Amino acid sequence: MKICRTCFCIVVFYAMLQLSPVVQAEGWTSFRNGGGSLSKSPLPLEWSPSEGILWQKELIGYGQSAPVISDGEVFVTSVVGDRCETVAIECFDLLSGELRWRYQQPSSQQHVSTYMHSRAAPTPVVDDDAVYAFFETGDCIAVDRKGERIWSRNETEATGPFQNHHGLGASPAHDDNNLYLVLEHDGPSCLLAIEKSTGRTSWKVDRDSTKSWSSPIVTNVHGRSQVIVSSGGTVQAYSANEGNQLWQIDGLEGNSVPSPVVAGDYLLVGARLPEFAQDGTVRANCCIDLSTIESGKIPSVVWKADKAICDYASPIAVGNCAYFINKANALHCIDLTTGEVHYRRRLELTCWATPIATQSNIYFFGKDGQCKIVDAGPVYREVAVNRLWDLDAPPPPLRYTEATAPAHGTEQSSDERPGGGMVGRLLAGDVDQNRFLEGDEIPAMFAKNLDRVDTDHDGRLDAQEIQEMAKGFAERRKHSQASSRDPILYGGAASEGKLALRTGTRIYVIEK
Repeated sequence: MKICRTCFCIVVFYAMLQLSPVVQAEGWTSFRNGGGSLSKSPLPLEWSPSEGILWQKELIGYGQSAPVISDGEVFVTSVVGDRCETVAIECFDLLSGELRWRYQQPSSQQHVSTYMHSRAAPTPVVDDDAVYAFFETGDCIAVDRKGERIWSRNETEATGPFQNHHGLGASPAHDDNNLYLVLEHDGPSCLLAIEKSTGRTSWKVDRDSTKSWSSPIVTNVHGRSQVIVSSGGTVQAYSANEGNQLWQIDGLEGNSVPSPVVAGDYLLVGARLPEFAQDGTVRANCCIDLSTIESGKIPSVVWKADKAICDYASPIAVGNCAYFINKANALHCIDLTTGEVHYRRRLELTCWATPIATQSNIYFFGKDGQCKIVDAGPVYREVAVNRLWDLDAPPPPLRYTEATAPAHGTEQSSDERPGGGMVGRLLAGDVDQNRFLEGDEIPAMFAKNLDRVDTDHDGRLDAQEIQEMAKGFAERRKHSQASSRDPILYGGAASEGKLALRTGTRIYVIEK
């Protein structure tokens, strides 16, 4: 039987629309460009401090967000001041680097500017009408494409001050009508839909209180728009229109930082090794089959990775390969449909930023400004290694210096650190003041692993066990301040054959 070629193309195109992430026609409009972190056009393969960098600019403040791009403009967010007194959005011309405009307003919830706390970590969203930015200070802002404020709201008015000593880092997702914001901390937590045009709440769903930096994604599954959140040991999907929960998968411990990604019929979930895990494995890095939703079934887990772990960078998928990279710079390439490991390779660079991929290459960004480009596919082949700056003489921040910021050489007292020390925070939950934590007094993250920290196995934590736990925690993080000195490459975006890369205080644009 012959099939009309035009009809066949229409059927294939419709099928692709039924199960695909929300992707904008052009530009790079949100964190990971909707979740896939895929560039539509080829990107530069070679650059150095002296060649290939189209322009670079120092920013008004400090930030850990990635840039976004739309219609030849680059947008980036920062916090300004020793106590993050001001939040800022800057707009640059993609070709020339000219500052088009800068928007600033006082922050609603100040905090010490330190490497221990997020600083403008959520990546903004941009569309044809406006730029939308959320900050760990609680400020959620919409400004038009000329930098004039449309609306502003303070999320801490509803939740109270955010109770997370590392701050919030989840970036908003979006569709044509709403922003979708995950607010998860030790206090009242929720998934929030905010109407883009007015700033009013479209709907709100309460969520368990937990510490999470994982960002939501919006995807169309068999004609139904869903908001998917991977956090707190679960993956949950909500209707984008009403906010009602559609399905849930449990048992995914460690999924507090990497964000999920849709790849065809599959959902990739990334997870890190929990702080008090008993061994060096975590079985929450997995692939979920979304195709069964059409028949009304709960999605099933297709495979779980034995050793692949995500820490800071989220997983990505290109073709039939999925890629996971951990903080020890071990890269796993896994068959998307079977879970078979194609290769394991140590990249020799620490990636905090999520990779960016084209149809043929994957760009892995080291926090030290190096970029390793490898072939997309089941066989490892290194294409190029590039640098943004001289590794022996990295460019110091021009405005953000050791003299004004504790993160660059000055230790803070326990009173200044956001949330205080671990022992103090834990013992604050000792409701009956008997110097033991037991029952509901034990935080959920420790209750799951009680047998690993409860050394005398009496079902509760005494002061000595808490002190030992804090000592081990501090030992594992004793070099964290030195490893968090600028410049650090935090994130990137791609559009029109160009890469926009962001450090704490600077933005670079690279072209072919």
